[in-house]
Amino acid sequence: MSDDVRNKENEFRSVFKGTSIFGGVQVFNILISAIRIKFVAIILGPSGMGVAGLFNTASLTLQQFASLGLNLSIVNEIGHNKDDEGRLSNVLAAIRPLIIISALLGALICILFPQLLSAITFGSHSYSSDFLILAAAVFFSISGASLMSVLQGLHAVKPLSKASIIGSIVGLAIGVPLYWMFGTSGIVPAMVALSLSTCTWYFFSLRKVLKVKPSAWNQEIHMPVLKKVLLMGIILMSNDLFHNLANFIVNVYIRSHGGMDEVGFFQSCNTMTSQYSAIVFTAMAMDYLPRLSASADDNKKMCVIVNRQIEVVGLLITPIACAVIFLAPVVIKIFQTESFLVATPLLRLLAFAVVIRALMFPLGYIVFAKDNRRLFFWMESVGANILTFSLTLAGYHLFGLSGLGVAAIADCFICLCVYVIVNHKLYGYNFSHRAFLITVFSFLSTAVMTFFCFETDGVTQIIIASIFLTVLCVISVRMIWCRLKK
Repeated sequence: MSDDVRNKENEFRSVFKGTSIFGGVQVFNILISAIRIKFVAIILGPSGMGVAGLFNTASLTLQQFASLGLNLSIVNEIGHNKDDEGRLSNVLAAIRPLIIISALLGALICILFPQLLSAITFGSHSYSSDFLILAAAVFFSISGASLMSVLQGLHAVKPLSKASIIGSIVGLAIGVPLYWMFGTSGIVPAMVALSLSTCTWYFFSLRKVLKVKPSAWNQEIHMPVLKKVLLMGIILMSNDLFHNLANFIVNVYIRSHGGMDEVGFFQSCNTMTSQYSAIVFTAMAMDYLPRLSASADDNKKMCVIVNRQIEVVGLLITPIACAVIFLAPVVIKIFQTESFLVATPLLRLLAFAVVIRALMFPLGYIVFAKDNRRLFFWMESVGANILTFSLTLAGYHLFGLSGLGVAAIADCFICLCVYVIVNHKLYGYNFSHRAFLITVFSFLSTAVMTFFCFETDGVTQIIIASIFLTVLCVISVRMIWCRLKK
């Protein structure tokens, strides 16, 4: 791909367009998810939400372990070689056996150790049969995620967007009836249906998009590619596995000290924040990472890409997060039921943390795109996960549910500072003037809104927060419009 084409891909308009496409899909997903979660909250209640949360975290942990962290590694490798058909064909041939083996490994763990998994997750063997069924969900989830990674590396926007929409519709159309008929026993079958539908869509989409067939296996050619993908994947796996394992332990700790209801409150707030923040985070994974990987050899160009992404992210996520902070009780009533209102402070604090995380993520991808494996392992897999785990347990121990939100804010802020320092020292990264101003604008705006909502109430809160949110939206839209015109 020529430099002129790459430059056009990385202009503010193109970055904003890519973010908007995936963001628009996520808005649809949020609407569908709001309906689904509402039904789940009504049918299952806080305790049922806690069971669903524990199954999800257990499933994610198994997926991360069995998939060997291949997903992002595949995106990176495909993104580097998508313009060379010969090299792309070799990459596809190298990753194909890894995808099959990892999916089978994940399913096999569930089949061989259902009682152990049930005992660790729920403290009893009552859910052993559910873990046997979960094997199918893990198998299709790993297979689908790997196929999705190839589509990401090829920058196939439409199939990725459609797959996300299909997943939301299937989750609503099949999941809710299963919850209604079987209660908590319908949670795992719903997970199987969702993973199967998305995996099937990715499979047929890839067949349409991919014009290159995997080459015949040649050990001399393919083994170096396989080793490179696998080595980076293992490092990524260690990061994701430690993260999900830490999250899993936190959920078990909350269950043992606060009960299943508090696990449900924590999981419901995480679900709500992840739904709206996916407007930005999905775009970064689908659109930003392939562009960054393709330009990782040029530090100057890389800095431009990172700063433009920070601009777009900051201007988009800040008004959304502030609206969630202000309207947290309303959001909870829409997505959940009134019994979840006790988690309002937690939702507000997690929304604040999401803004910092959104500004942090473009910087966090740099070390990965640079293929600096040793640094990525120690900074992400070890340091970041120890920090998150320690702060989360300390926050819950000291302040209860709200402490989980305080811990998330502190965690994201520390990581943001570390990313800036490390990337500046190693790769000469510096904030552009505009990216720095937008970062400060986003942080201060969210902090002010959070302060208003915690320190005022009633009519005073409604008036002040409404005026502030209106002004914030006008400023954000105005700044986006000015950048697009330029």
